[in-house]
Amino acid sequence: MSNINIHFSIYEHSLVIGENQLITRKFIVLKRNKKQIVAWTDFHKYIRSGKNKLAHKVSDDGNMRFYHVVKLLNYAFFEKYHIKRLTDINVLIVKDFLNDYGMGTLPGDTKTRTEDTVNVCIRHIIDFLEAFIEANPDKCAIRKKDLYKEQKVYSTRKRRMETRKVPVFEVLYTSRPREIFRDMPDSVFSILMNLIMEKHKDILMLAALGAFAGMRPSECCNVRRNDSALGPGIRFVLVDGEIEDIIIDLTEELNLRSDLKPVGAIKKERTQRVYPAFLKVFYECYQIYMDYMEGHKYEADYGALTVNKQGKAITYDNYYMKFRKVIEELIPELLKCDDAEAVNYGHLLMEINISPHIFRHWFSVKLTLFGEDVAGLMYWRGDKSPESALTYLQNKGELEKQYRKVNTEIFNYSLWKAGKLHNDDGF
Repeated sequence: MSNINIHFSIYEHSLVIGENQLITRKFIVLKRNKKQIVAWTDFHKYIRSGKNKLAHKVSDDGNMRFYHVVKLLNYAFFEKYHIKRLTDINVLIVKDFLNDYGMGTLPGDTKTRTEDTVNVCIRHIIDFLEAFIEANPDKCAIRKKDLYKEQKVYSTRKRRMETRKVPVFEVLYTSRPREIFRDMPDSVFSILMNLIMEKHKDILMLAALGAFAGMRPSECCNVRRNDSALGPGIRFVLVDGEIEDIIIDLTEELNLRSDLKPVGAIKKERTQRVYPAFLKVFYECYQIYMDYMEGHKYEADYGALTVNKQGKAITYDNYYMKFRKVIEELIPELLKCDDAEAVNYGHLLMEINISPHIFRHWFSVKLTLFGEDVAGLMYWRGDKSPESALTYLQNKGELEKQYRKVNTEIFNYSLWKAGKLHNDDGF
């Protein structure tokens, strides 16, 4: 088989079990020209779960582990070393790959990586190779003792000493602190949300869930309607006509489409609430969106909150493409603003791509300025570990300079509502 235009890729297969629980299984395949599958491999057998077990729970699909392993495979087979079989992989190949990954110099790389990101990749690669070596002890050119050593380290997250596997060789990384360069000024946020309100109501709730509940874009796609046949995905608590609480069900990843296509992963299964300062604006967004949905079809057997023109739940990939279209329309609006900050951000968007994650980032910046501590940020963001929260808190001083001061009313809702763009609903 010619290696021209051949590469390893991830193939996903979905099925539904039990009470409409969606299960996605990943496999590692060989593709030609990024499309045609030309061969299947059994490399998925060596992808460990987060619990470091091969026989992991049914809802665990390997997540980033497949991504990192496929990067290693392409590097070793096609991009640099051109090995013929996985048993030929050696310590030099692994060392070079991890260093190129850490320094952001892999073929096609356009990003730098922090120490935390590099350490996650190291762990995934060591776990994969260890499982492969154990299954092929007499054939591998690499031995576990040449790959890693066990070391006692203190875990700040678990607050105790634990044993970790660390490479026997040094791995370099760019060592740059994570920059919060995507900070969105409130003036830009107002224009963006009004643009979505006026012309792109189909993704209004996806934006609202990210901006006002701090949810990840893929998690936003998992939210069900209040009247979903699978159970209410979002519940509203009203007292004397005033909204007091909004609860979102992210406790289980369910199938939301008749074609079984996954909409996106829930990183941390949980019950999520809308942040108190944003209850009113979120509730109004929901009412406007549901008015928009009158007459629009949706798959009632699943009851996804946000759907495409065919009535099927919007997937993360679909959301990303729609968001990019919104940004294309946003740039000229920003460039013709009287506000210098908005104009500058418009120029920035001409050079740098942003994703729907910007809403979660805006939410996190706001909560940091509101005075939330690590525990508060982790709770409202639905984090598993404190690293992200600490990043925001470490940048708090710079954020306070950038934003000058927090409005005494916490969120200037009236200013946003009276924004430059309006629609027929009065927003």
